[in-house]
Amino acid sequence: MLLLAAVLALAFNLGGYPLFDPDEGRNAEVAREMAATNDYVLPHLDGLPYLDKPIVYFAAAAATMEVLGPTETAARLPAYLFTLATLVIVWWFGARRWGRDAGWLAALALATMPLVLAYARTTIMDSALAFCTTLAILAFSDERPVLAWAAMGLGSITKGPVAILVPLITLIPYSLITGRSVRRLFPLAGLAVFAIVALPWFLAVSNRIPEFPHYVFVRETFERVTTRSFHRTAPFWYYLPIVPVATFPWVVPALGGARNWRWVWLARHVNPQARDSMLLACWILGPLVFFTLNQSKLPQYVLPLMPAFALGAARVLTREASELGGGVGVARRPYVGIATVLGLALASLTLWLPAPISLTPAERAAIPPTALALGLALLASAALVWYAGRAAHPRPALAVMGYALIVIATSIFSGRLLAAVGEDRSAAALARVIQNVRPRVEGVEAVEIVGVGAFPPSLSFYLRRTIPIATATGRELTSTFIADNQERFRTDSTSPLKPADYWNDRIARCPVPTVFVARAGDARIRAELDPLLPLLAVEGHYAAYGPCAASSAR
Repeated sequence: MLLLAAVLALAFNLGGYPLFDPDEGRNAEVAREMAATNDYVLPHLDGLPYLDKPIVYFAAAAATMEVLGPTETAARLPAYLFTLATLVIVWWFGARRWGRDAGWLAALALATMPLVLAYARTTIMDSALAFCTTLAILAFSDERPVLAWAAMGLGSITKGPVAILVPLITLIPYSLITGRSVRRLFPLAGLAVFAIVALPWFLAVSNRIPEFPHYVFVRETFERVTTRSFHRTAPFWYYLPIVPVATFPWVVPALGGARNWRWVWLARHVNPQARDSMLLACWILGPLVFFTLNQSKLPQYVLPLMPAFALGAARVLTREASELGGGVGVARRPYVGIATVLGLALASLTLWLPAPISLTPAERAAIPPTALALGLALLASAALVWYAGRAAHPRPALAVMGYALIVIATSIFSGRLLAAVGEDRSAAALARVIQNVRPRVEGVEAVEIVGVGAFPPSLSFYLRRTIPIATATGRELTSTFIADNQERFRTDSTSPLKPADYWNDRIARCPVPTVFVARAGDARIRAELDPLLPLLAVEGHYAAYGPCAASSAR
């Protein structure tokens, strides 16, 4: 019942707030264009080839939009479904290895982790990648390497070579430490299945875009890992605060079994439970070390590690793990202390937090009630866990309810805040303003849009059209591939990439009523637009001017 509640909470209000730019808006727009053109091989963004990410998530979202239409729900639904599939795999593995209770609890723990909640509701590829890496790692551990390589093949056309790296950087150290053969990870049948799954799309795109292999392996993989050219660098300790927050509250019981590390190390060759513990440790530490050394760092990169924490917490909290020092009491006191402090801090947030100057009025209004609700949920969670463990006969189900309560409450009580953030980070409101211009322009069926050094990805999604953009570099589309090849793309007369001064000529001639969109913080461009056109709206991070009057209407 708790798992059902968590699954429903993950889907709560899935389409109730706008797409966040740039990532959600861009990915949703790529999927929308794929559905509109029925080209399920080569993704496009604003009508240009978009090869920064592979095909799987775009195709899944496009297929969903074919049924539900181009909506926020359709764009986010594949992430939710991939998350549910990961829960099933974790449940299956935990139940087979450690018993039925451990299976249910591992799935519940995974469903109620903050990072899983965030990306189960986000139009981004990481939930699909986590499904593929989880299936691969658990299939390898269950001596099913062919299935594992099939999963890695699917993952490689979901988010690239990282889908191969995460399982191998987990299983190779695990095999060496436990004295198992590394060669068993590379059966010929498995490599053949990988090729069957991954190569057809890769070859099809390479046939249409000959420079695609170089871009994938050199630009998007080698340079992303070894250089700072992608501007996603962060300190060496970047993931140290992120991982505990991402896995809270289950990180507390998961680490409760760490005190048995000496026994695990000594028994790693002969004891199945020790080998399972070693697998989970390698699953966490191997990829974490790689992501720490990686020059490109983002919070969602550690999403494939979350199932290891969920399985670890399940082992500690279930009866099957009791001989390893598990049970409700192993993590009760530290968790109660942490949850109480955090709950009081959130409940009193408005008393001690300085007023942030960068928040919108809607965000300022949404934060206090959201923080209060989550603070009370944390305090209730602490009380449940404390009571469950203090009795002569501990009540593990009550403790589990306490752990799960926080993220379930987060998904329910954060709707107002998400809507406020979405209005600030999305072009949905700007699209509504532009759509309302049309009735005021007589005899014109549609007002055209031109981006002036700006491209809000979700604006194209909400307006259901591509947008010409006046740009010197093409970087406004947030695509490395498009920026690298922008000179070649400009040679096509139908290209949306226009010269940087294109908008001046467009305003002067104005063949049809046109709205011009610029960044709200671009003082130079806005100073040039202000004397030429009326300010239509400033919504979120963008400003719209116009529409200019058609020459025939002057």
